[in-house]
Amino acid sequence: MIDRRALLLGPLAACTGTPALAQPEALRVPIEIVEEALELEAAIRVGNPRGDVTLIEFFDYNCPWCKRSAADLPGLFAAEPDLAYVLVNFAVLGAPSVGATKVALGFFDLYGPQRYLLLHQRLFALRGVIDAPRALKEAAELGAGSGRLIATADSRKIIDWMTEALRVGNSLGLAATPSFVIGPEAYQGYLSLARKRALIAKARA
Repeated sequence: MIDRRALLLGPLAACTGTPALAQPEALRVPIEIVEEALELEAAIRVGNPRGDVTLIEFFDYNCPWCKRSAADLPGLFAAEPDLAYVLVNFAVLGAPSVGATKVALGFFDLYGPQRYLLLHQRLFALRGVIDAPRALKEAAELGAGSGRLIATADSRKIIDWMTEALRVGNSLGLAATPSFVIGPEAYQGYLSLARKRALIAKARA
């Protein structure tokens, strides 16, 4: 299931993140690279598609702080109904993450962003290492046909999507997951729900 070519997509990054008492600081990033991130084929738009503020999250399915960020999403969407949220699979933590990402992106390609969000939440609800077989099992429980999904996950298109996501993330200077981009600023590390809402309010000001 895991195509070893995909392991050569880019450098590994550490899964980092700090508790709410030590939130990451802003890094200025080129707005043209932010626009590239929004144009990625693998940029999965959830939340309000016509939102007045866009928050981008680069994540890895085996990052514990990304798991915590995923758990915050229902509360964030409830509190910020006008928020556009973009999920970018940033598979940087080794072969299991690459395999899980290929399945997740294949599922997104076949079934769209809303059903993908269900898979996203289910994967982050799992304990332990998340890899391709576990992702396939969760996808099957959401009604995905395994043969078609495997063929899509192993396609050149999905590898190209992952390559571009890593290229753009590297161009933004992202060296950790989770990382967030809002406007011309990037934040490397976990952002609490309160901090995300503060940044959204700042972007609206």
